[in-house]
Amino acid sequence: MIRRQCRSRVGGRMSDESSLGRWLRNRSGASRHDPDGSSAGLKLRQPLEIALAEAQQSRRRTRVLRPGDRFHHFQLQQQLGRGAMATVYRAVDENDGKVVALKVLTLADDWPEEQREEARLRMLREAETAGRLGHPDIIEINEADEHDGFVYLAMEFVEGVNLATHAGESRLLPPRLVCEMCARVADALHFAHQRGVIHRDVKPANIVFDQRTRRVRVMDFGVARLEDSRATRTGIILGSPSYMAPEQLDGRKVTAQSDLFSLGVSLFQLLTGTLPFRCDSIPGLMQKIASEPHPPLSVVRPDLPPCLAEIVDRAMAKDPVARFATGAEMAQALRDCGRGIDPALR
Repeated sequence: MIRRQCRSRVGGRMSDESSLGRWLRNRSGASRHDPDGSSAGLKLRQPLEIALAEAQQSRRRTRVLRPGDRFHHFQLQQQLGRGAMATVYRAVDENDGKVVALKVLTLADDWPEEQREEARLRMLREAETAGRLGHPDIIEINEADEHDGFVYLAMEFVEGVNLATHAGESRLLPPRLVCEMCARVADALHFAHQRGVIHRDVKPANIVFDQRTRRVRVMDFGVARLEDSRATRTGIILGSPSYMAPEQLDGRKVTAQSDLFSLGVSLFQLLTGTLPFRCDSIPGLMQKIASEPHPPLSVVRPDLPPCLAEIVDRAMAKDPVARFATGAEMAQALRDCGRGIDPALR
């Protein structure tokens, strides 16, 4: 069994005595899929507060990373995707020869400094949060660090595409497969919720689908919070508004049921090719989600069984108490319903 270590650079000396370092080291002998060893696999080179402080003091970068470049101990092979804050590359870790997905914070230089630091914090938080989890359907983060002015995460590389690819009317997956995929996501969320972690940004783009194995993996815990954290009560909206529960948009306490609402929205979109709530403005969208009913699935897709409409209705209830009590309960409902769907139905 491989031992993992957490190290901290402080003033040029190596130390692992931070609370995060001690926590990770105490879990060092656990298996990744052992619920009691949920931090296995993560090499957080520096505790969150130390890494953030170094990132804050780092120089403005002048280097642009491109496929073919060597970055730290990674050889960049291919750009897999680019967002507003980060770029993801397929890369080879020269330390062990493994292929990884390397997520690098790449902000435009005109970003205000306060927003730049929040983005750095978000990426480092993703590593810290995911380090608490070790589940076969949650993307594993192996390393987190700051190098040459860049904050980066090295994640396990998974062949496949994110489910946003199959969220349009022309590329929908079979409903039976959608049920099984969303059931696996619900199980993974249940695992996280049991450990006090709320994802806060569940959507098709954060679910990777491997077409070869038919498996899904949940990713991007960058806006996740511990359930008892005061940050859940700050009123700050983080995540993707179209998928958010009413209480999340209102800045109220976010719970496991908030994630299940987002999964319900994702389920609706993966079955219909459209979002249940749409508006040209964020205030208008918030109003629709808070007060208007979603379109009945039975009207949009009359060919689907009533049990699917019931699952969507319950997951997307305005009142969190009326939703599924746990992700495991939602997963079971999806599997029970999915077994009765004709595999040939598209």
